[in-house]
Amino acid sequence: MILAFGVLLLVALGGALTYELAGQHLKHRLPLVLAFGGAYLIGLIFLHLVPEAYAHGGQIGWYVLAGFLLQVILEWMSKGIEHGHVHLPSGSNKAMPWGIYISLCLHALIESMPLTEAGGHSHHGHHHHVHATELAWEQINAQLLLGLGLHKFPVALVLMGLLAALGMSRLKRWSMLLIFGAMPLLGMAVYEGLVHSGTSWAVSVPSVTEGLLIGILLHIATTILFETGDGHRFNLAKLAVIVVGLGVAAISLGLS
Repeated sequence: MILAFGVLLLVALGGALTYELAGQHLKHRLPLVLAFGGAYLIGLIFLHLVPEAYAHGGQIGWYVLAGFLLQVILEWMSKGIEHGHVHLPSGSNKAMPWGIYISLCLHALIESMPLTEAGGHSHHGHHHHVHATELAWEQINAQLLLGLGLHKFPVALVLMGLLAALGMSRLKRWSMLLIFGAMPLLGMAVYEGLVHSGTSWAVSVPSVTEGLLIGILLHIATTILFETGDGHRFNLAKLAVIVVGLGVAAISLGLS
């Protein structure tokens, strides 16, 4: 859990630092970064998350739909910042759009919850088992962690750009980035608390969180891939990046 949190925190801070160092120069490259991450997420969803989730029972579909609807609501609050763009307040009104920030924090909290499921869902009693000699990296879902990292990097970059455009001081915007970066740790802690709560519904927590995650990532990935940019043109560069992203997902999942 700590390792996964550390990786995602570094990714978030890396995205923010990238904006600070070369923000405007990366603006026209961001759609390609997002397309690669979206393609990887699509591969992750259909080659890994969906097969494993439906092994728990057909009811998972309701949780997937709930996750999809939840992401629709979160994106209504966030104004689409998950896709690499956001509309700033017009005129001189540069008050902090708290709906965007809260939505991003909730999103980061929820999507990180299944990362605590060590060894590829070993506590469900199927698939493979975790041995004491395995490295910590092998005891977390490395593919999911990579997918979330590819998604979190551009989001952190755009969030830092938004905070800078609002005229926030460097101290304030980095403080807000740290809070955003800490959401995965809170999400995994909440997950552990729910799973070990001893209540009658604790056994269903893994299925619920996996279904919500699939629905959320499915909405994000498809939206990114179908946003074709200026003039609604699906250019060759984006197509190539998508193919590479899908290929990387297939190779990485095939090696697991």
